[in-house]
Amino acid sequence: MDELNFRPTRIIIRACVTDVPGDPQARFQTLGNLFCEQFLRRPFNPQLQVDSYDHMYIPPGFDSDQSLRRWFIYDFNVTGMLSSEELLVIPHMVFQASRQDDKWIFIPRERWIEEAKKRCSSYVWGGRAEQNMVAEMRRAQNIVQEPEHGIADSG
Repeated sequence: MDELNFRPTRIIIRACVTDVPGDPQARFQTLGNLFCEQFLRRPFNPQLQVDSYDHMYIPPGFDSDQSLRRWFIYDFNVTGMLSSEELLVIPHMVFQASRQDDKWIFIPRERWIEEAKKRCSSYVWGGRAEQNMVAEMRRAQNIVQEPEHGIADSG
């Protein structure tokens, strides 16, 4: 999974919200950090940056005190906008997450990938508002995005 450290990838994790430790309002961040530590060997990076950031879609009921199962959607290594066609081509991975004592287990669910791609295709890669903010940051820094090569300095 070393390629996940650099390649744009959408990760979908099914988890019981009450299994995620800590503040219920921070469950999406906590789960993202747990996944990143285990698979990417780096922290979750939601800070908007021109070169790359991670994004998450927060599911309804994520902060419930009931044992609800929810889909957590994470976009890793966001470097620019993707069309809906490009989004379907990037790697998608689906995991069932479970907590056994204090250990998290992320079980790959390859047979769920195609259905997950269809269901998640309406979610804008990297977040619509976030992509707009990063585009503004690029304009302010005089950086242009080249579709097939990521970003390049225009100066």
